[in-house]
Amino acid sequence: MLKLLKTVMFAAALAASPAAYAQTIDNAAWLTGRWVGEGLGGELEEVWSPPVGGQMVGHFRLVRDGAPVFYEIMLIDVVEGGVRMRVKHFNPDFVGWEEKDRWVTFEPVSASENELVFSSLSIQREGPDDMVMRLRIRYADGPREEVLRFRRART
Repeated sequence: MLKLLKTVMFAAALAASPAAYAQTIDNAAWLTGRWVGEGLGGELEEVWSPPVGGQMVGHFRLVRDGAPVFYEIMLIDVVEGGVRMRVKHFNPDFVGWEEKDRWVTFEPVSASENELVFSSLSIQREGPDDMVMRLRIRYADGPREEVLRFRRART
């Protein structure tokens, strides 16, 4: 009886944990489309394709004073523990920051129909056409949180 009770309690704790909600790419499907906004001292654009085969691919661009600062190619997929995001960065001349077999990984924390939480990054939907990203970045003078605000583009 005690073993059964422990099993039931473990299952209940697992079901209540944030990672339990992160098991499907459908939690990220609301990102599909083109988003524009402000943050990092410039204009932002992010585009996400719909989920296919358990993955979503996207790209990001930061523009300051009419010139690109950097680009990102992004992948959201499902791993044990939930929805994960991986990112590769590129200079405006498309020279990569990371080695060819390296990327920045945001490990899964939790996911719901309105929020994706990763290690050092959260993406929250604030209505059908607005989202906010909070990104923890390590700068030379120490880490700080950057807030990126986006709205769904109509064109």
